[in-house]
Amino acid sequence: MSARIKPFSECKVLIVDDEIASRILLESILENFVVCQTASSGREAIQKCRQDVPDLVLLDMNMPDKNGLEVCQALRVFPETASIPIIFVTATMDVQVENACWEVGASDFVMKPVNASTLTHRIKTHLENKTRTEFLESMVYHDQLTGLYSRSYLAKEIPKTIKQVARDKDSVGAIVIDIDRFKLFNDNYGHLEGDTCLEGVASIIENTVKRPKDAVIRFGGEEFLVILPYVDEAGAGIVAEQIVSAVNKARITHEYGLDGIVTVSAGYSTKPARELIDSSATSLIKEADMALFEAKDTGRNQAKGFSH
Repeated sequence: MSARIKPFSECKVLIVDDEIASRILLESILENFVVCQTASSGREAIQKCRQDVPDLVLLDMNMPDKNGLEVCQALRVFPETASIPIIFVTATMDVQVENACWEVGASDFVMKPVNASTLTHRIKTHLENKTRTEFLESMVYHDQLTGLYSRSYLAKEIPKTIKQVARDKDSVGAIVIDIDRFKLFNDNYGHLEGDTCLEGVASIIENTVKRPKDAVIRFGGEEFLVILPYVDEAGAGIVAEQIVSAVNKARITHEYGLDGIVTVSAGYSTKPARELIDSSATSLIKEADMALFEAKDTGRNQAKGFSH
């Protein structure tokens, strides 16, 4: 993983306005330095933000279906959109309106008619702050060797995911994965080769876990953790089996491994998210860990589910 600060040219700004002329005007000001996307209503804006999270939202205050305040309030509820900078575009700004905007989580204001220079500078300032924060978080939240999420991410961000899944009355799954006989690999090939093996297995797991909301975490030395929101036991089992199979197919040489290759064992479990809010997935991971122990104890190179 090569960490870097995202340039403006890769930043997405969602322009939300029910008037086509306003959208065209704002787009013409911004399109030369950011990627512009548009929405013509509050409902469409919320939907687009949840499907493809923008880096900033430029939000018209007065719209017929949902006004700017309602849209802003809705976006602040979901973990994935909670921290998007939102700049209100408004023709009237008295103290009451201004206070209402701050209360729902506004980041800034721009008055109509829009001054192109002011708008550009404000957007650049908010994007600069956001991209720098994301860069620092990526350094803290990612394991430097494998590029996967670190335990810091598990502690800080996964609880937010669990709360969201609990709101939707759904379940969360966990898979704990361990490289079989990794100590023998290190002893035989040395720690540099051991690191290369860890990077290879991490990459295979990451490429096997497809959904954007799933999180692949480096959990310990040769241990990995996958958190799967919105999944049932059968779904978690399928992903666990796919990971075991994908590592097998990679045919990474391991003289003291099963069949002369690197293999992994996996344990998985699922629980309703509401049961995990207080424990931040600890009990779920413990169950998956117990299933992993069974997988290793009964032959390795396989996935086992926790028996409830």
